[in-house]
Amino acid sequence: MPNKKLTLEIGKKFGKWTIISDETFIRHNITHWKCQCECGIEQFVPLNNLMNGSSTQCRACASKEGGLKRRKGYEDISGNHWAQLKAQAKRKNLDFDIRIEEAWEIYKNQHEQCAFTGKKMEFSGYPYDPQKNTAVLDRIEPKVGFTPYNCQWIHKDVARIKPADMNKYDFLNLISDCFTYANLKNYL
Repeated sequence: MPNKKLTLEIGKKFGKWTIISDETFIRHNITHWKCQCECGIEQFVPLNNLMNGSSTQCRACASKEGGLKRRKGYEDISGNHWAQLKAQAKRKNLDFDIRIEEAWEIYKNQHEQCAFTGKKMEFSGYPYDPQKNTAVLDRIEPKVGFTPYNCQWIHKDVARIKPADMNKYDFLNLISDCFTYANLKNYL
């Protein structure tokens, strides 16, 4: 019986892989075909992995997809944003005893407005884009960790100027002093 050689067409898709060339090579008696993932990465993929479905995309896409599955968000708060908040708290050795649903409820109770300025805030959604995200979870009392009773949402512009170790009232007094001084200076 003659040996049959499997031929695949250029352009044939296997998951996110597309065969882009008839260029192949053999390693350990397995034919590898030149493919391109939807993200643009090109590599040689073993034919048996394409045929049995064990390889449907490149490692970068598989890793990204796995990360998205592990990081579940809630409403407009992306899983990535929530994971970053938790990671920041951990780096600062702060307790993080608030659930994403509780944080969302605080956001809605604030009518999607900054606790300091009343300025409208929003989340970037998916995919997470820190530039579009204007809501920052803040602790009311800085000596206490993140709990449902010690959190508020503030606009990212306020978060840039508010010291992390300063409570709301001391911060507002500082701003008031600045405002008073600036007004007095204008009249001198």
